[in-house]
Amino acid sequence: MNAPRPQPFLEVRVEDTAGLPTLLGLCAGYELGQWRSTQFAKYLIRHLIEFIYPVEEWGAANSTTGVEMTARAAEAVYKTQKYENRGEIGELILFAVLRAHYGSLPVVSKFFFKSAANDTVKGFDAVHFIEGENGLELWLGEVKFYTDAAAAIRHVLEELGAHLAADYLRGEFTWIGNKMRADGPHYEQIRRLLDDKTSLDQVFPVLHIPVLITYESQAVGAHNIVDDAYKAAVEAELRRHFESFRNRCAVQRVAVHLILVPLGDKRALQDAFDNRLRAAQDL
Repeated sequence: MNAPRPQPFLEVRVEDTAGLPTLLGLCAGYELGQWRSTQFAKYLIRHLIEFIYPVEEWGAANSTTGVEMTARAAEAVYKTQKYENRGEIGELILFAVLRAHYGSLPVVSKFFFKSAANDTVKGFDAVHFIEGENGLELWLGEVKFYTDAAAAIRHVLEELGAHLAADYLRGEFTWIGNKMRADGPHYEQIRRLLDDKTSLDQVFPVLHIPVLITYESQAVGAHNIVDDAYKAAVEAELRRHFESFRNRCAVQRVAVHLILVPLGDKRALQDAFDNRLRAAQDL
């Protein structure tokens, strides 16, 4: 499927691909002296159809169907007043980053198969593929939509060990394989990769784990314009958190990609997103 790569909203502040894990540090920036929470939320809402619907149905969105598809997609995210501790925004950020910065496409959308609007979705937070230089790659994402970077790093490293265990992977592969559509891109190749008759020794070389962590940033909070001082402060902070993650990451057999998104105000982003989500639900 030839789906155009969307334009990115987040600006790259640091990128390190010299070894594994890799690092990508992204920032929302400022507008008129304020951190761009409202603009960030607006950008995420514009990804709702792609985030929720199977890739095979993206082409159905047009001037006639787009409004209804957007409303249904918004309803699938959540419908609750208690959204402070929900992680859907983080998963949507990861989706947008994978699409815009890595050129991925989703294999399945777990939100499409939710049985109730406020259910939480278990398992990997993203299931994507990328047509890499050496063939097809499977990208299984993890997200920590946190305020504290140290806690996020600690918790995600604990989960990585558990989620890369054979039994857990086999369970996830079975679920993904059962939900894939036969008319999806690279269906046969991905199904063979996920099949329990395929050794994990064949899967690990093409398996990538993007780990997205958000946190409330001292560097972002201390500035109100993108200038050299801001860039230097943010890069230093991002590299410090990257070193903390890299020094404790014991994953060796698969490629891990750390994506850090420092926030100026997590609650402001949540509120702005929730307001736009509810407006979309009422379309």
